[in-house]
Amino acid sequence: MGINESAAVAAAYRLADRSTAVGLVRSLRAETRELLVCGCRRPQRLVEAVIASGDRELQVALARNAGLCTPRQRLRLARLGVPDVGRALYVAERWSRTGCRDEIRAAVLAAADPEDPAWRAPGGLVAMLLGETHPTELAAAIRAPFPDLALHALRHCGRDLPLPILLRAARTLHAHGGPERLTALAELVDEEGGLGHPGLAALLRRAADGDVESGARGGDGSVASLLAGDPSPTDELLCAVRLHGGREMTADVPPDWEGVRSEHARHPFTAGDLTHLNRWPGCPPDLAVEGLRRDPRTALVQGAGPLPLSALTGPAAEPARSYVPRVLERGLREGWLSAERLFTEVTPAADVIGCLPQGDELVGKAVRELTAPLGDEPAAWLALYRRINRFEGTATELVAAARADAAGRRGPAPSWPRATGPAFPCREPEGARALFQRLFAYAQEDVQEALVPHLDLRAVQHLLVFGTPSPRLRERITAVHGRAAQVAHASRWDLPGEIVEELLDLDDPEVNEKLYLYGAIAREERERILAGRGRGGGSVPVTDGLLGALTWIDLRHHRAWVSAGLLSGDPRVLRVVLGRIRTHTEAGRLRVLVRLWERHGREAVGSLLAEEDFPGRTGGARHPLPAATHKNVAKALASPDGLAFLRGRLAAEEDPVRVVALLRRTAAGPVAERVRHLAEEGTALPWPQLLEAHAADPLPVHLLRALAQQPDCPQSLLLAALGAGPVRRLDDAPWLVPAIEAGRLTPDDIFRHCGPAAEAVSLLAGVHSHWSTAEAASWGPLLREARALTRSHLGTSQEAWTRAARLLPAFPGSLRALFTAAATDSTPD
Repeated sequence: MGINESAAVAAAYRLADRSTAVGLVRSLRAETRELLVCGCRRPQRLVEAVIASGDRELQVALARNAGLCTPRQRLRLARLGVPDVGRALYVAERWSRTGCRDEIRAAVLAAADPEDPAWRAPGGLVAMLLGETHPTELAAAIRAPFPDLALHALRHCGRDLPLPILLRAARTLHAHGGPERLTALAELVDEEGGLGHPGLAALLRRAADGDVESGARGGDGSVASLLAGDPSPTDELLCAVRLHGGREMTADVPPDWEGVRSEHARHPFTAGDLTHLNRWPGCPPDLAVEGLRRDPRTALVQGAGPLPLSALTGPAAEPARSYVPRVLERGLREGWLSAERLFTEVTPAADVIGCLPQGDELVGKAVRELTAPLGDEPAAWLALYRRINRFEGTATELVAAARADAAGRRGPAPSWPRATGPAFPCREPEGARALFQRLFAYAQEDVQEALVPHLDLRAVQHLLVFGTPSPRLRERITAVHGRAAQVAHASRWDLPGEIVEELLDLDDPEVNEKLYLYGAIAREERERILAGRGRGGGSVPVTDGLLGALTWIDLRHHRAWVSAGLLSGDPRVLRVVLGRIRTHTEAGRLRVLVRLWERHGREAVGSLLAEEDFPGRTGGARHPLPAATHKNVAKALASPDGLAFLRGRLAAEEDPVRVVALLRRTAAGPVAERVRHLAEEGTALPWPQLLEAHAADPLPVHLLRALAQQPDCPQSLLLAALGAGPVRRLDDAPWLVPAIEAGRLTPDDIFRHCGPAAEAVSLLAGVHSHWSTAEAASWGPLLREARALTRSHLGTSQEAWTRAARLLPAFPGSLRALFTAAATDSTPD
């Protein structure tokens, strides 16, 4: 079965209700089996139907692909008690990431019937597990109803099990195997050195012997009393930590730490186990430190709990010291470390300052106390900046050293060491600049204002772009550094929208240049900037820097940045733009010249036509405007009212009748490109005339689909394009999904007009594997309407649904025609 047939079956399940879906499992059994193993996206309705169907072969196929199921659905499969299904599900859980692997595997074994020989058959689950030795694979089998399997699992897992869990397993073993199996377990415990539980073997023998004696006397309960005790949540948690590295931790209450200590003394946890346990509140510090000492990198990188500061700064963490700052930052953010202690105890100071989280009030208070000795003296703060990256002492000692440097200083007002101008685009500060910015961000506002005159423009840029200066501080920066600060601010694509608006409102040529090249601004703003128009009226010249940049902007990625200058009417801009951008329509070229004439007059148009040097074009290349345009311009220049002549020629080029005729005679290959060029170069498509022409004589299919790509295409032409022949959404109909999302096409339109039917189903039901999850999720309302439309035609007839699914892959017509054919053929005479 090919991908189209699989998609058709998936669509049937996606569109059917629950009872119909169960019937489809029977009537489309072979197709359903193949669907379960193919690459198509399989709907949840299919999963539910297969579980409810009782079809063992399909349930096995589903179990092998258990990732299709939710944990609850996998539990339902597990509780069926079917040997082949159980084995497939047990194996599939090996790759589960849902945190309930052992719960599902234990459910498989709990539902097993020990009297059914299929469980023990060669290749069956029991035989497979008896060949396993890894504790992770055997953990769920310690309570299996197969005594030999339970003993095998206990041999390999028993040492990692807390005593209550072992005793529970022993009770289960006794229930299924009697006292002989308890004796066998006691021998196993002796063979394995007691499994870390002194006295366990003797206890098991007493229970087995007592059970025999109790049975001889007609009594009962000896085993239950000797092996009594249910595992606590702590026992279950520790079992999950040991056997699964914490991935199966389901307890929602903190562990009993005395019980944890006792278990650790019995059988020491690994370093990874201790790191996982440290995630729980109240973990004893000595256990956390032991995990750090035994595996510093795991504890620092994967750990999520607190660690004592003395351990983080001591020899235990030294082998992975580069990871310590991130733990310090986490500790400050979560509140189990105090900034005051870090400032006085941790070296070097750069590690501490570099880990300070932003926007934390407690940290801010500590930083202000730390830097209080510096006051608002620029000399002291700049001395701190000079030392900060190489200082070996604590942060407190750094401040004291900076204060001493400033006290002994004589001479003129201090200036920023090795001052640097702004960078374009701006990148986040590094090294000493980044550390200084962290301290500056928490300083009192009057201190910040005092320092502003002594910051270099790079520091100002970092403060404006990556900091959160108050309006008052921003005003101070502008007052001191003036226009240079505003230019430096316009240096990144991710500036907040309100900041971009403020900068654009300045109508400053250099700010405009930087925003054009490094900011995220709308196409309309780019056209305005290249046209030299101010937001507040008047003119704002285009800088030489921006003109130069237009010559090297990569057209593969930013063609629109250059084409935005076509209608600028600026001869300098046009000289660059026409040298790099090809104009495709005479109307577009005439519009460029009309705008140039309107702004700069006849002489500017004549000079452009006489120009021989266009940046980006090799010497000797032809003029970018073709001979026909030159002829029109020559007539305009010879005319008393040349501007009116050019406007007349433009109107003639855009005459609706002419445009319709031009589009009709354009071949199928280039027609989409021609429509796009007309729209991009300013020609409004004559929709009323196109509608009239289509009513009189239908437009060619290729033209209809080219017109459909325009966002303002009328719905009647969209429907005509939809029904004009086979549609392939990914090939010749990229307009379909946007039209549906915009509401210009409805599910009923797709249902009635779109063909072939398989493509319509792909649109309505989202069954193809190449659709992303996010896209499919946004299709919810559409899917609901599609289900209602389908059920209104096919009803509950299994024959109609089955026939529709089988006809779908090759059916050339619409879904409506398909469902009519399926319903008709399935109607009894």
